[in-house]
Amino acid sequence: RIGALGTPLPTLLADQLQHLLAGQGAAMPVIEHPSAQPADTLTLFYSGDGGWRDLDRASAEHMAAAGYPVVGIDTLRYYWQHKSPEQSAADLSRLMQQYRDKWHIKRFVLAGYSFGADVLPAIYNRLPASDQQQVDAMLLLAFARTGSFEIAVSGWLGKDGAEAPIGPELRKVPAAKVYCIYGSEEAAESGCTEAGAPGERLVIEGGHHFDGDYAALAEKMLAAIKARQPR
Repeated sequence: RIGALGTPLPTLLADQLQHLLAGQGAAMPVIEHPSAQPADTLTLFYSGDGGWRDLDRASAEHMAAAGYPVVGIDTLRYYWQHKSPEQSAADLSRLMQQYRDKWHIKRFVLAGYSFGADVLPAIYNRLPASDQQQVDAMLLLAFARTGSFEIAVSGWLGKDGAEAPIGPELRKVPAAKVYCIYGSEEAAESGCTEAGAPGERLVIEGGHHFDGDYAALAEKMLAAIKARQPR
């Protein structure tokens, strides 16, 4: 607790962010990173709970420069107010159609970092079958074993909120699509290493931010995408 009135820090932070982000949960807040040349595959990248910054942005910029366009979803703004898995899937389906029309996209990759990775399996499982068929890969970065569909300040302070196991949702995703990347320092608690987790996994030296080598991380992501695209 801080301040003369003893107001808990999470409450102070939440009040300030509620003011800053008021009304931000209504539409999907996206950040476009187009490639210089036309492409028919788009990566839809769900950020960590800190918003579109650092790892998310740097990785997306590197991928776009390599000819793979990215559209980022700022989860801080989108999930500041609770979204159900069903609503999240409906919004994603509309976003996919938006870029079929706008950029003539035919294939998709779903990527997520931390909070953004944690929500992806449940979202994918609720997409229409026609949308699922156009998803070539699901890239999960710093994937946890439990998660929720609402961002809470307490999570930034290292406190667990109301979360549910993610493994059951991940096990419904076709293993051939899943590529799970985790830091060596998080091996014991990573959802990538949980018993029964499907798909391919990759361990990278470091912790939650992979030692800050985002260019190398983006290269691993690109290799995973290429390996999963139709020949």
